[in-house]
Amino acid sequence: MLESDILNEYRRGSHSVYKLTYHVIFVTKYRKKVITDEIGDFMKNYAAYLCGRMNSELISAETDVDHMHLLISMPPDVAPVKLINSLKSQLSKEVRNTYRTHVEKYLWGDSPFWSASYFCATTGSVSLDTVKKYIEEQRTEEHKRKYIKTGKYKKKS
Repeated sequence: MLESDILNEYRRGSHSVYKLTYHVIFVTKYRKKVITDEIGDFMKNYAAYLCGRMNSELISAETDVDHMHLLISMPPDVAPVKLINSLKSQLSKEVRNTYRTHVEKYLWGDSPFWSASYFCATTGSVSLDTVKKYIEEQRTEEHKRKYIKTGKYKKKS
């Protein structure tokens, strides 16, 4: 790879050159299976918009019925927790407003849309292509088969 190609991978700010990427996962409250394909597509588009407003870039995103994966590039002056909290609260608010009837079938009253916890890891230990591929395969049948409950570990009565 040429040096110019390597430099093109980096983002530039007014006083910095950086390559900071994070893999973030949000899980719905109680792991409720509330996210449809339509809601997932809405959330991915809205997350890209929100990231742009915080001078960040949504590189990749995908949803499953009860969680959302995001691959985000952030400048060094944006604290990951600030962006994550903003994404969680704004996505929750917009999804509830836009898909109120559907969401209320799963989450009643003032119950939050997202679990209070989240996952966040830098992507330095693996290639971006690997993380991006993993995220983009979330809705595939092959991925879903990995997590089908077999009953092998059910409690015995």
